[in-house]
Amino acid sequence: MVIISGNEYVIRRFSKTPLKHRMSKYLLERLLTQEDLLERIVFVTARDYLSNTMLIAQAGTEGTGFELELGAVESEHITLVNGRLVKDRRKSRETLIHEPLEAIEVLQNFSGTLYVQFVFEGPIPLWYEQAALPTEIVPDSSLPPGFAAFIRDQIDLVLLAITLKHEIDEALRTHNEEAFREHIKLYKQVTKSCFWKLS
Repeated sequence: MVIISGNEYVIRRFSKTPLKHRMSKYLLERLLTQEDLLERIVFVTARDYLSNTMLIAQAGTEGTGFELELGAVESEHITLVNGRLVKDRRKSRETLIHEPLEAIEVLQNFSGTLYVQFVFEGPIPLWYEQAALPTEIVPDSSLPPGFAAFIRDQIDLVLLAITLKHEIDEALRTHNEEAFREHIKLYKQVTKSCFWKLS
């Protein structure tokens, strides 16, 4: 009697469906032969905010059919543009691949956890839902959802307040009333939005 692991079952079942990128089936078959990597796969229902992800879609779905993204880091920055606070979200990555054959080569040297999302043409089937972790409980962080982003925002605000304080002091030193008024107004907005009390 052959025992099939949960990850192997999910991959075999998904690979029997029509896939959007024709070489995705070949990649899935190769994954089944790499036991070490197979054990490090975590299926997810969404890959937002996760690093080291792979997406494979069924035929008939919208968007990309295949994507491997390794070393992704998403960050938010608050900057001052024309006297207004602007929040900017940036994403950087080491590797982004849209070809399954290229991904096979890269994954041979990959040693971390790989978060895999299968995208279905219709509703997500129960067998996949049971195997996949909802993104909210993926052990990527011990913080509650959204809390890490809140802390990053607050740190950005504190840094901006420190910069503005320096600009205010400089305006006072040089007797530049216009710069003083502009920076003090913005400083009050920033400190009002800041969770920590600044002195």
